[in-house]
Amino acid sequence: MLGRLVKPVARRFGVPPVPDPPGNLSGRLEAAVPAPHHDSWNTRTDLLDGRFCFLNRTETIGWPPDWHPEGRSLLWQFTLHYFHYLHLLEPGEQKALCRSWIQDHPVGEAVAWHPYPTCLRIVNWCRADLQANDLQRSLYRQAAYLHRHLETHVMGNHLLENARALVYAGMFFEGHGEAAEWREKGFRLYQEELEEQILPDGGHYERSPMYHALMLERLLDVLALLPDEHPDRPKFEDTARSMTDALAAWTLPSGRLALFNDATREIAVPPGRLLQYAWDVLEYEPRSVVSFPDTGYYVHGGEDLYCIVDGGAAGPDHLMAHAHADAFSYELCVGDAMFVTDTGVYEYEAGDMRDYVRSTAAHSTVTVDGQSQIEPWDSFRVARRAAPDEVSFEQEDGRSVFRGRFGEYARLIGDGIVHRRRLTIDDGERLLRVEDEVSGRGIHRVASRVQLHPDVSLQRDGEALLLRHENGTTGIFQVTEGRLDVERGWYCPEFGMKVERSVLVLRSEDTLPVTLSYTIQF
Repeated sequence: MLGRLVKPVARRFGVPPVPDPPGNLSGRLEAAVPAPHHDSWNTRTDLLDGRFCFLNRTETIGWPPDWHPEGRSLLWQFTLHYFHYLHLLEPGEQKALCRSWIQDHPVGEAVAWHPYPTCLRIVNWCRADLQANDLQRSLYRQAAYLHRHLETHVMGNHLLENARALVYAGMFFEGHGEAAEWREKGFRLYQEELEEQILPDGGHYERSPMYHALMLERLLDVLALLPDEHPDRPKFEDTARSMTDALAAWTLPSGRLALFNDATREIAVPPGRLLQYAWDVLEYEPRSVVSFPDTGYYVHGGEDLYCIVDGGAAGPDHLMAHAHADAFSYELCVGDAMFVTDTGVYEYEAGDMRDYVRSTAAHSTVTVDGQSQIEPWDSFRVARRAAPDEVSFEQEDGRSVFRGRFGEYARLIGDGIVHRRRLTIDDGERLLRVEDEVSGRGIHRVASRVQLHPDVSLQRDGEALLLRHENGTTGIFQVTEGRLDVERGWYCPEFGMKVERSVLVLRSEDTLPVTLSYTIQF
């Protein structure tokens, strides 16, 4: 709490002196395995024409760019300063762009020198192998600045990003000035933070598949630089293997990540490339793991049906920045055809869409009286929160059964309200069955939603609904208990992208207990 009050003020008004770089500065990075570059939006031609695209929003800001564009979100501006697009340019163009940035950004200038874009920029400049004295002197100053402004008040994925940048800069400038101190600080942070942030089942504790993928990539980057004899290597390798298992399990048959808890499909390196990177660095093929009780994800991966269920906490209590109110929500695929999906993320700016994507009504689970299961607010805050309990997951002969209990509605609403869900996936019957029981006292409005992928259309079939995917795959949605309505909702698989879709809603307004149930047969 003290850090959140002091750090922004210190960064703005009390910049610690940054040492001058050594006079004989000469840096170079040698990685055992080349790191994957990733930019989802830009091309070299567009950049040279002054068109920069981030978060699916293209802006013409010139070449070299206007580094202080007005009217853009903070995340858009941050992404401009990451330099993830640097690898798209020729060496001379890279140097010109970096010199433009240096001329426009004295040490400590607000957005560009925020620790988060600073650490990503350091990595991208090191990877570009900028062999020019003025550029390396700036890179040295950036690393020295980051070392003095670590995000210990933010923690989570930010602190691991800081650590990777210190390792990169420390090894790039090996033998020069403070480089050894940066490198060792980066390794110490990894030693401490991996133990806390990577749960025993291999999942990242912020429970976002996207941030999990990003943190795995960062750890593999460090391992690609780490000498075989380094004492931390065995532990880091074990952690990377368990993270690789989790990544493979949370990847849909379509090759995309599940979208729970502030995950999108375009920010992290695509899962297939990341799994290849894990092989290149570790020579490791992921094991088939279906149950992640610490992270809270449970996976049915049959020959035809794939289903992943969120049955855990929304995040660590001290860091709920990416938490969604999505207990017992799920994603469902038939082959690579996505039928039921999470909502994803539209933006991080506070507002109606940020509130919507984090709400329970934007997920395939149950609301009572329109209340979300936990209380997200602003961009990255959560007030009252709770995790499911009595969770179990059983698999046998192509059949999986998930069970869980969520009791927080008793505190949020009263009347002793408890939600229990049983979700069954059966490969032999090609069937998903969802049964929800809401117990308690009094009359309450209960709704169970099913968030369909936009490629799925609806057609009445007697008392049932025919679900038709655009690839021709069909399913029959049958209500067994409840009254069926159809709403319109949003699907946000990428930042800045929202696509309208159908949402099936089973409703009941009655004296508790109430049961809602449905099946989807393929």
